[in-house]
Amino acid sequence: MVREIRLTGHFDPEALQAFAKARARLLAVEITEMSVSQSCFEARIIGEEALLGMFEMSCLLGPAGCIVTDVEDIA
Repeated sequence: MVREIRLTGHFDPEALQAFAKARARLLAVEITEMSVSQSCFEARIIGEEALLGMFEMSCLLGPAGCIVTDVEDIA
């Protein structure tokens, strides 16, 4: 399954990118595209549906210092 997600908020881009890559490895999710700025995180991810949901939830919760104000699936 393929999913594209967008998180908006206040981010440390380097920390969020490293966090997302680490979580993707743990969950066996492939990130095929990723863009991170101080206010937006976008990623195209591939994997099992349940694991994609877990990846999205983990990005909503961490890392410390990153605050998500909105999330949406984009297509």
